[in-house]
Amino acid sequence: NPLNNISTSCQILIEEQGECDPAFAARMLSNIQQEVLRARDIVKGLLEFSRAKDFSLKPVALAAVVANAFRLVSSQVPSGITLTQDIAPGLVLDLDAARMQEVLINLLLNAAQAITEPPGAITVTAWEEAGMATITVKDSGEGIPDEALGKIFDPFYTTKEVGKGTGLGLSIVFGIIEKHQGSIVAEKTGGQGARFVIRLPLPGSAPENA
Repeated sequence: NPLNNISTSCQILIEEQGECDPAFAARMLSNIQQEVLRARDIVKGLLEFSRAKDFSLKPVALAAVVANAFRLVSSQVPSGITLTQDIAPGLVLDLDAARMQEVLINLLLNAAQAITEPPGAITVTAWEEAGMATITVKDSGEGIPDEALGKIFDPFYTTKEVGKGTGLGLSIVFGIIEKHQGSIVAEKTGGQGARFVIRLPLPGSAPENA
């Protein structure tokens, strides 16, 4: 998406060369600069993810992982959908940051696709409770059909139209959460939308031989 926007702006400037209003040209150049910075951030995130080949748990501030995931999905979330986070201050967990980022990206993109008619909202919240951290990803989309709740994490199961999903995303999410000695469930909210609830052990509370 950033490269496409850069290309479009450059084509306009080339076509209007010599006849372009200076203020308009300045806006186009500003757009190009913003898209270059966005592309830089996306590539940086991908490089960080590709380096994390071995599963490794380290103390990580959850808010930073959520913020990185928000940044990486921002170009794929329609403008009418707001992304907000409410993370308990100072919440640090033993995480493989790259893989937890993958979990959040999967959940955020699924949530965005479930909001078929923006405006809408996606909210990530997290707090500590009884030796566990609870993380929720809630959206205002179409919700999850009753028949899908029990098998939504099964490999190759998808509620999307043919050609619009592999059915692997949520099964990968499930496996990553299991490797963190945690759990994830999908819930209907009772109203509009859906909620995914992740529970992870706080540092020092996971079984030693797990």
